Amino acid sequence: MRFDELIESLEEINDETPHHIWVTIVSQEPRQFEIKADEKANLDKLQKIQQLLCQWQRSGVKRYRVRLLGFNSSHGNKQYLSCEHDIHGKVFACAPNRFLKQTFTWDELDQLRNDTRFKGIAYFDQLLRTGIEEVKDDED
Repeated sequence: MRFDELIESLEEINDETPHHIWVTIVSQEPRQFEIKADEKANLDKLQKIQQLLCQWQRSGVKRYRVRLLGFNSSHGNKQYLSCEHDIHGKVFACAPNRFLKQTFTWDELDQLRNDTRFKGIAYFDQLLRTGIEEVKDDED
């Protein structure tokens, strides 16, 4: 999503005067924002604004999935590098699951590659070279 599209969409949602929801774009690279609202803010509008800003934020960062080549579940499902919450916790293989973290930025993949838990494991480094698939925004 381009910045001008974001602004136009925000103006359509937050059309009240006086405003009760304020959005600050902290940075366009990397995409960061802040939302402030007072007690009179419409919660539905606030949620729509937050969803829109999260969509804008994600659209500016390429994300990747790491297919664990040679790993399949007992049902034949492909297995992907997975985490419960973030890359600093448990890392494991799992079939696609929207409740797990299975998409990563390039920076996160570099952090994993250099993590002492995996440093020096040739197979892990090979997975990060050969099993990477770019994730499109609509696959999220």
